[in-house]
Amino acid sequence: METTRTYQDLLKELKDLQLEMEETRFRLEEATDTIEAIRTGEVDALIVNDGEGHQLYTLKSADQTYRIFIEQMTEGAVTLNENGHILYSNSQFAQLVGLPLEKVTGKSFYKFITEDCLEECESLINKAWKGNTKGELSLLTNYSPKIPALLSLKTLDLDEGLSLSVIITDLTEQKATQELLEQKNAQLEQAQEIAYHLNLNLENTVKERTHELEINIREKTKIEENLRGNQQRLQSILDTMAEGVGIVDTEGKLIYANPMAQTIFGIKDGEAALFSADNPKWQNLHIDGSALPDDEHPMAIMFATQRAIYDHEIAIQFEDKERSYISINAAPLIDQNGKLNGGVVTFTDVTARRKSIQQKDDFISIASHELKTPVTSLKASIQLLERMKNNPSPVMLAKLIDQSGRSLERLNNLINDLLNVNRITHGQLQLRKKQFVVGDMINSSSYHLLSAGVHQLNINGDLDSFIYADEQRVEQVMINFLNNAAKYAPNSIDIIIAVEKLDNKVKISVADKGPGILPEKIPHLFDRYYRADHSGTQFSGLGLGLYISAEIIKRHGGEIGVDSKLGVGSTFWFTLPVQ
Repeated sequence: METTRTYQDLLKELKDLQLEMEETRFRLEEATDTIEAIRTGEVDALIVNDGEGHQLYTLKSADQTYRIFIEQMTEGAVTLNENGHILYSNSQFAQLVGLPLEKVTGKSFYKFITEDCLEECESLINKAWKGNTKGELSLLTNYSPKIPALLSLKTLDLDEGLSLSVIITDLTEQKATQELLEQKNAQLEQAQEIAYHLNLNLENTVKERTHELEINIREKTKIEENLRGNQQRLQSILDTMAEGVGIVDTEGKLIYANPMAQTIFGIKDGEAALFSADNPKWQNLHIDGSALPDDEHPMAIMFATQRAIYDHEIAIQFEDKERSYISINAAPLIDQNGKLNGGVVTFTDVTARRKSIQQKDDFISIASHELKTPVTSLKASIQLLERMKNNPSPVMLAKLIDQSGRSLERLNNLINDLLNVNRITHGQLQLRKKQFVVGDMINSSSYHLLSAGVHQLNINGDLDSFIYADEQRVEQVMINFLNNAAKYAPNSIDIIIAVEKLDNKVKISVADKGPGILPEKIPHLFDRYYRADHSGTQFSGLGLGLYISAEIIKRHGGEIGVDSKLGVGSTFWFTLPVQ
């Protein structure tokens, strides 16, 4: 026999349903606030307890990743100048107002605000220039009279000046949800009153409450799905970041590493301790190459001080590849009780930057030495001339003048090399092309070597060929090839110059019978500031000649290269189009 429930039983059940409804609404509002904080940038990381410990998901990335994120975010984003004109807009804002992106950029932001909200919008923008602010307005669109939106405004100090960043969140669904929630609350209150006065319709009332509860459960499920979607988007950001991101425990052992971190260190989650001295996969070093003790590693310093570390560079020597340099940012992870339970670290590979700095330092040292030599020689000659000006010796005078001339010529060549590199770097190397005979150019560029009488030139091939190029620049390349042959192969009496006419180009080569070039040095010969040596012998020069020559030939649309064999000799060659 079915038990008859009393009015008090039904009232208690109704109150229980009301409390559960209130709790569901509270969780909905809490989730909405969390999502809003993530959207407006008030949250830059999430700590999630997944049952096995706390996981940190950071929302920060490199500039390039941030731009991709801005284009893919569901909110509209614009940048305004001081006059309120749109300097930048993402695709979502253009879609929000129903216009092509090109019709948004450059327009006044006020054109997209409804008339009744213009005054409030102007007030918000004025406040934003003084500090971060937000407010709700109505936007004009091409497909709807207006849509409610939340504006979050913040100043940006860019290279081109102070700008205003505006994040626009469409509140249409949120307003609808809020209205729906209010309706449900009103319905619940009405149901309570009906239940209080109408005991006869109790069964139907319970069915209505059950139906409404099912709706709330579906809404809760939808919110949870949205949270999972946000988590997936965060994971996508971490997976595509250009920096390595890792989370470590208090012993420095990785418990999470994004793909870039795994690539940099060649590891997977939990495989290695980042600052362990006995790590079998790599050795941590100071920038100068000395061993880095465990307690001086930036991660260890962060754990010891419980303070963030920024842009701390160290070197890493791997077993199977060359030394790398990384910049480390590290921050401690503190739980709600103030206890240190790990750290988050980002890695940026700065090997190229470090090599560039070292290359520049080496160049400055070489340039200082190379410039000092002719200047010192010239100074000595002038001092001797000064002493003998009242009693000059014709022989000594001629010798000093000749020595001064050579010093000035060497100094002038060094300065010209530096000027040519600067023109190449800034795209200012001009070519004055004309048609000329190859043989005439070779004779002109080899005259200085023939005059010295040390080497014998063997010139052969199609010397009557015509090419269309900058004769002075091509001659500069030939002189560099010939000077290198004389410098690096001083015992090679014979220097061979060959001209070969191919389909639509001419190939010119300079060969010596010197000691040859080590195979590992050949790929770097045409690099800027690179200076090759042989058998430990140091040669003068800035390491710019072949670099400048390569740039000249490339600007002509030709090719340049070298063939060398140890103990046999080297052949430097280049090609130029016939027309």
